[in-house]
Amino acid sequence: MELKGQIEEFIYQNEANSYSIAVLETENQDMITVVGYLPFIAVRRHSKINR
Repeated sequence: MELKGQIEEFIYQNEANSYSIAVLETENQDMITVVGYLPFIAVRRHSKINR
């Protein structure tokens, strides 16, 4: 599964290992919570996330 959109906010982000909980707004304007190791991702930056 691939999600495309932009990170709206980080709920949690571990600075040591980039483990994060974030809210992604998809191209369809759905809000999805994503969890995992998300290095190099910033708020309001367009991203693709693969499962």
